[in-house]
Amino acid sequence: MAQVFIIGRVTADFELQISSNKNSYVRFGLAENIGYGEASKTQYYQVWAWETDAKHLVKRKVKQGSLIWVSGSIELEEYTRQDGESKDKRLKVKLDNWDYVASGKDNTGKETEPKEATSPPTEHMLPGGEINGDKENMPD
Repeated sequence: MAQVFIIGRVTADFELQISSNKNSYVRFGLAENIGYGEASKTQYYQVWAWETDAKHLVKRKVKQGSLIWVSGSIELEEYTRQDGESKDKRLKVKLDNWDYVASGKDNTGKETEPKEATSPPTEHMLPGGEINGDKENMPD
């Protein structure tokens, strides 16, 4: 089965739904920008997430405009357009994993404060103690 890794923006808000088999799921569009300038275009995917993944997306407040990455298996699906007559195909992604892409903004679009840098490791954290590169050779 083909696997994909996509970074894109969610195209519309969604909510948790229940299938006829009583399984919870969400379905949403993901827009991936490809290329730059006049050569740029947008590729759209339909992403499906089930049970725990679906609940996690809702709990973490993914919504329209959220920049996320997803990985999953793809399937080319034929469907009938809204006019009821035209046939078309779309890429459907069965979500395996996902998370937000760090963008310097929170989920509301406001700038976030930079996280505090972690302190450098102390001597007791380094195996064999600290090495001074000016005075000692690096270990093999």
